[in-house]
Amino acid sequence: MKFKELIDELEEIIEDASKIPLSGKCMVDKEEIFTIIEQIRLTYPEDIKQAEYVKKERDRILQDAQKEAQIITEEAKNKAAKMVDDSEIVNTAKQRANEIINDAQNTGNDIVNKATTQANEINQQKRKEINDYQDEVINYIVSMLQKSESATESTCATVSKTIDELNKQYELLRSVYDKVSQSRMNMQSQR
Repeated sequence: MKFKELIDELEEIIEDASKIPLSGKCMVDKEEIFTIIEQIRLTYPEDIKQAEYVKKERDRILQDAQKEAQIITEEAKNKAAKMVDDSEIVNTAKQRANEIINDAQNTGNDIVNKATTQANEINQQKRKEINDYQDEVINYIVSMLQKSESATESTCATVSKTIDELNKQYELLRSVYDKVSQSRMNMQSQR
C-alpha cells in the first residue's frame, strides 16, 4: 500500500470505531492500529530510497564521465607521443586533449548538478506531501474530538436536566404520599 492509502485506512478505523457512551471516547483494535503504523514506517522509507537511488545514479554517471575523460586523456597522450616529431601536431593534440577533458568535466558537473537538484526536489516534495497530509489528519482528529466533546457536553446537560426533573417528580410524589399518610392517620384516630 502507498503511504496515503495507509493514512486513509487509519482514519477510517478511527471513524468507524465503537463509541463509548457518555465518555466521548471510542474503542479501536490496538493491534490493527500498530500494524498500519508499521506499514507506514515501511512505506515512508521508499521515498528516501528513491532519492538515494537518484544520488547513486548521479555518482555513477560522474564516475563514468571521469573514466571516459581518463580514457580520452590516455588516448590523447598516446597520439601525442606518436606525433612528437611534429611540434605543431603535438601542440594541437594537447590543446584538443585539454578541450576534451574540460568538456568531459563540464558535462560530468552538469550531470551531477542536475541529479542533485532533482534529488533535492523529490525529497522536498515528498516531505511537503507528508507534512500536508499529517496536518490534514491532525485537523481531522481535532475536529472529531471537538465534535465528540460538544456531543458529550450536550448529553451531560440533558442528563442533568432529566435528573432535576426526576427530583421534582420525586418531591411531588413524596408530598402526595405524606398527605395521604396524614389523612389515613387522621381517619383512624377519628374511629
